[in-house]
Amino acid sequence: MKVIILGASGFVAFPIAQAFARAGHIVYGTTRSAENAKALARDEILPIVCDATNDEGRALWGKEAETADLIIDAIPSTTGAAPALATFKYASAISDGRPVGAKITYIYTAGAWTQSRGPAGLAAWTSDTQPHSGRVGLTTWRWGVEKEVLSSNAVNGIVIRPTLLYGKAGSLYSLFYFPAALAAAQKGETFEAVAHPDFRLANIHPDDLADLYLRVGERGPLLKGQTFVGSNQASERATDLLDAIVRVSGAKGYTIRPPSNAFEEAFCSSIVVKPSLGNALTGWTPKKPSLVDGIDVYWASYLAHQE
Repeated sequence: MKVIILGASGFVAFPIAQAFARAGHIVYGTTRSAENAKALARDEILPIVCDATNDEGRALWGKEAETADLIIDAIPSTTGAAPALATFKYASAISDGRPVGAKITYIYTAGAWTQSRGPAGLAAWTSDTQPHSGRVGLTTWRWGVEKEVLSSNAVNGIVIRPTLLYGKAGSLYSLFYFPAALAAAQKGETFEAVAHPDFRLANIHPDDLADLYLRVGERGPLLKGQTFVGSNQASERATDLLDAIVRVSGAKGYTIRPPSNAFEEAFCSSIVVKPSLGNALTGWTPKKPSLVDGIDVYWASYLAHQE
């Protein structure tokens, strides 16, 4: 297949691009940075240096999209639906003139915060086929984008909702927990962590997530209209993770404070999820140890990325 990955140098997208390239596909990836373009090229990913969300950038990757089989939108977005919808409509216009059976498969990367329903009990449980809960205000706009993608007749529209990523450089854990723990360990102190006492984590390793994208992308025409949650099977308490971080970091302990803004509230929104469609329809099974179980490995990787 010919694959175009928008935002290919990002924490989510780069492993996805690598997975498709290793599987033998021709992969193009957009990035804003000439330096990141070199990193893509080293992994046999053909770089397109542009802002993929503006008219000039769309014109650049759009030339390749005219003969593409698959487009993956993995551009991080906190600015609302407009950029994602404009990108989708541009790709749809390219695909719309193709005959049935030759439509572009379009995978939109959403997020699992949209499915948060609370920390425990059957009322909090969710899965791939559950609709948005509306609980996390920061991400309510995503539902409008998902509906456009899933209902489109111009493309084979698919949505993947990753949960929190862990491993490698650390993702959001390198923002909220790991740096504070490292600094506290160096000073022999405790660190402060944002969390709710009953906050439960749903996580996915980037390599496992990339495998889901690969399996779904290769089956795109068969999976039109489906939504997949990218998560492992573990449901971990934030306090269990913080205890594990104390052990591997050498910090003296931690104190918990409540979220103080919308982004922190979203981070602390519990997701109790058991994804099933990825396995049932593609055979996908995450292989990496969970965040708490593999914390020694993931902490060492985080430290290596700080050098």
